Amino acid sequence: MAIKEILADFPITEKVNYLNTASIGLVPKTVIERTKDFFIDLTRGGTLTLDEEKEAMVYDGLREEGAKLLECNAKDIAIFNSVSEAMNSIAWSLELKEGKVVSTDIEFPSVTYPWLRIAWKESINVKLVNAENWRVSMDDLLNEIDEGTRVVVLSHVEFLNGQKFDLKEIAKRVHEVGGILVVDGIQAAGYLPLNVREMAADVYITGSYKWLTAPFGTAIACISKKLCDKLEPAIVGWRSTEDMWNFNARELTFAATARKFEYSTSAYDVKLGLVESIKYLRKIGIENIYNHNMELNKLLSEELGSIEGVEIITPENRGSIVTFKIKGRDSKKVAEKMRELKRPVELSVRLNMIRLSPHVYNTEADILQFVENLKQILKKI
Repeated sequence: MAIKEILADFPITEKVNYLNTASIGLVPKTVIERTKDFFIDLTRGGTLTLDEEKEAMVYDGLREEGAKLLECNAKDIAIFNSVSEAMNSIAWSLELKEGKVVSTDIEFPSVTYPWLRIAWKESINVKLVNAENWRVSMDDLLNEIDEGTRVVVLSHVEFLNGQKFDLKEIAKRVHEVGGILVVDGIQAAGYLPLNVREMAADVYITGSYKWLTAPFGTAIACISKKLCDKLEPAIVGWRSTEDMWNFNARELTFAATARKFEYSTSAYDVKLGLVESIKYLRKIGIENIYNHNMELNKLLSEELGSIEGVEIITPENRGSIVTFKIKGRDSKKVAEKMRELKRPVELSVRLNMIRLSPHVYNTEADILQFVENLKQILKKI
């Protein structure tokens, strides 16, 4: 797909320089239409639109597309409503009683909170490896993984600084001590080429509404068969069983695959929307999107590096995120000025730092517009 064709699917980009995918991604018109059409048909027609056979199979397309995205077996895919829901479901299903859970102190809270909550009741030590200048040393992380480690849980790409972890190396270390690796991939899936089998993550979770350019309300988790076979879901419901239409209130027989972690009726329309968005991104090519995003990332870093007082905190090993701070300046004021431009720039401010996250619908012109306006704004504030 040519860039003009892609931009036509995101018409808001004509009016706004949208550099904030790490917060919320834009959704292409085709995905919006698919989601809307199903919602309208279902609300108007009920079971005329969604009979029992269709409802039993409603997640199958997402399992198949999710497996293609993550390079895993469709039977290992479980469908959730959010990354937080999936993370909690896995965390509580592990039934940890003792040992150590390793993460970092710059993680997004939803990654660490489930484990901290478990530690209230069980003899679990949640160890957060300290970042230095907002970056986590791989050596420090690997050295923290010892014989007492039960779980390592972290983001593939960090939300704050865009740091990308070498999951294969981390998985090797945690497996050597008999632990498991649980990964939040919401800041990676959609532009970063993924192969969960090669990375050897035991659980890889990602959500719909950022880089996957889909509506809110969907997450997928690839759970390794080895781990899945050992676990009994902590959260269960009518969809958790092998035969969901059996309706036997006296007996709970789990599905034989990762489907056992699914438990309820949900917003099926947005699940179908995610199917379309993964197809859309795969049509462009995840590798192509990665190369495109990282070229913009490189240009942005080079341009920012020439501005006095700007310090980039994003390390070289990064995803499609660039975060920086400006010496002696209030980043919120900079963001306010950016939003007052004739063609506003949409970005995020995190801990008085500016975070930019270009995606498939951004161009070199977007990067240069931001940089030129940043230079002008810094002269005035």
